[in-house]
Amino acid sequence: MGTPTGMRHRSFRLNTGDSVSISSDSMRILLQMRREVATEHDILAPSFKTAVALTEGEALALAAELLSVVAGRRGFQPSDPDDGQRA
Repeated sequence: MGTPTGMRHRSFRLNTGDSVSISSDSMRILLQMRREVATEHDILAPSFKTAVALTEGEALALAAELLSVVAGRRGFQPSDPDDGQRA
């Protein structure tokens, strides 16, 4: 089953070997996560593939949360809107 016409698709391979894919068209946003573990590496480790449909609001909230976590880890502070504006 291929990607429907008009659907944009972007995949990201993570350092762990897992992958995240984002597919979207004018009607929906799909987030797919995949983890594959070869049984010869770890017979008890689970392999899975799951996908969730997101609303635009959910996608924005997820993106904002990820950016917030990364910014916090890198020491970025939110800028003060009044910074440099007071006399």
